[in-house]
Amino acid sequence: MSDQTAQTGSTNPGGGISRRGLLRTTFAGAAVVGGGGLLEACSSSIQGAGTTSTSSASGSGSAATAGSITIGWIHPLTGGLAGFGAADNFVISKIMQTGPYKNGFKIGGKTYDVTVKSYDTQSSPARAGQLAQQAINADHVDMLFASSTPETVNAVASAAEHLGTPLICSNIPWEPWYINLGGNPAQPTLKPKYVVMYFLGAEHLVQCFIPMWNRVHSQLHTNKLVAAAFPNDSDGNAFRAVFPPIAKSAGYTMVLSAPYTDGTTNYSSMISQFKSSGADFFTNVPLPPDFATMWKQSVQQGFKPKLATVAKVLLFPTDAYALGSLVNNVATDTWWVPSMPWTSSFTGETCQQMANDYEASGGGQWNANISNYSLFEAAHAAFTAVNNPHDKNEVADAIHNVNIMALAGPLDWTSAKAPAPGVVITPPVGIQWQTATKYPLEAKVVDNTLLPQVALTGDLKPTNT
Repeated sequence: MSDQTAQTGSTNPGGGISRRGLLRTTFAGAAVVGGGGLLEACSSSIQGAGTTSTSSASGSGSAATAGSITIGWIHPLTGGLAGFGAADNFVISKIMQTGPYKNGFKIGGKTYDVTVKSYDTQSSPARAGQLAQQAINADHVDMLFASSTPETVNAVASAAEHLGTPLICSNIPWEPWYINLGGNPAQPTLKPKYVVMYFLGAEHLVQCFIPMWNRVHSQLHTNKLVAAAFPNDSDGNAFRAVFPPIAKSAGYTMVLSAPYTDGTTNYSSMISQFKSSGADFFTNVPLPPDFATMWKQSVQQGFKPKLATVAKVLLFPTDAYALGSLVNNVATDTWWVPSMPWTSSFTGETCQQMANDYEASGGGQWNANISNYSLFEAAHAAFTAVNNPHDKNEVADAIHNVNIMALAGPLDWTSAKAPAPGVVITPPVGIQWQTATKYPLEAKVVDNTLLPQVALTGDLKPTNT
């Protein structure tokens, strides 16, 4: 178990349909994806967090502190979702160099040491839930983080809400996150007490893809048919509800595959359906290993859409390189790029400086989950707004009132523009994997419709002509 502890010392592009109106239609009667089965007693096979690395420093010249705050981060560092966690150890190392985490949090005239515990889910949803219970019941964390896809976050969110522990989530579309907690995106009245999140929604992804479809359509005069492969999981069910009506309002018709099981190894019937339809576009939201199999079989069997815009996959360089030349000119979204105009609220470092530092550290090409840095920014803002950092109800109230400018962008949980209570949207830009000069493949920003303040770095190209 590769858990670790670090301790600090102290002294609408779619057009024609509103988001709320769309969700009221598509999510009417949506089933709740519960996490109750994960709220049983923690499995005895889950071992203690353990300490594999510790860093400490003394701040303010004082030998005494008021106590310690413990933050637990549950995330996939190994397994099929490991690409999502590739930047996380770098993020921790950067955070531990910042003043607040190095010198301690100043709360009510006192200074508190901060300990960060890292828990590897090994990309297992069941393990994520077990680790959440371990962190809360055995390790007595004051706050949790959970990041990277419903397969990780939903089980942790269920446990945190049930067991009364503040939790900040990232890298999960808001709709499956909200449904899992018992909310209805069509009528978002439920306010989670202990849990908040920042990321995007399924609607933002299709709104990111449509401008790219439009540009390829104008070049190649397509049939505006979009083949869509959505699995039978939290993301797939949300996307199946949200994508078709938004696409239709923009003049596109979706050819939906039957919901398939995660881990499927033979996609021949789906590919045959897509070929028969003659669809000129392709979109999906699979697990990364499933997409590699699906896309290789599509090429082998002659399904060659004019533009592929995929979600949840090809977000990170390791996944792109694994497909070799088959990834050329496949487009996706990203919620963070080095050219974004945001900065660290701790150090003033820019997104570009963070990306450069990541690459200089040996991490490889920049990774969008450097933005997980903002989990720590939001946590600091919440803790320093309370009187007692060990009062979980007080801290839970505080996370719902955080309003900061962060490395991930503006994070304002008080905004009336939020699609649901506890949600902050960080919109995506469209990127495309293209052959390049600095690296064999680079993610070029080819569409900034949802974030016009981000500069384009490449021209969109058809995946196939």
